[in-house]
Amino acid sequence: MSDFVISGLVRRRRELTGDMLELLAKVDALAADVAAIDKVLGMFAPDMVPQTIPALQTRPKPDWAMRGEVSRIVMALLRASPEPLSTAQIAAEIHARRGLDGEITRLHLKRVRKCLDRQRSMGRIQAVQGPGGMLVWGIAS
Repeated sequence: MSDFVISGLVRRRRELTGDMLELLAKVDALAADVAAIDKVLGMFAPDMVPQTIPALQTRPKPDWAMRGEVSRIVMALLRASPEPLSTAQIAAEIHARRGLDGEITRLHLKRVRKCLDRQRSMGRIQAVQGPGGMLVWGIAS
């Protein structure tokens, strides 16, 4: 039993140290790129101190969904719903399930529409005319 555990741990350690070596190589390459840019900046702006330039760090916005998250919520909603749902109803439920504050924006609606169109093109869901001529969505039969 312990041989199995030990071999698994050794394999995982090898994977992690391999990942570390790849990342260190990437850091070295990035450092070389920064050094080259610093040299060129020194030619064009000799008075500038490149180390005083703050790093630009990008962070995902809190309302960004992870890959496949919206699709999973949409399919779960439509499976659980006894009747077809409108795009606005689906967007509101996604907003609530993801714990987002504020209004549902046009961008949120657009993302939901794209997700619905993708699922329809794969034959998983269907759209039918609902009240007032708007589309409502349900699981394909």
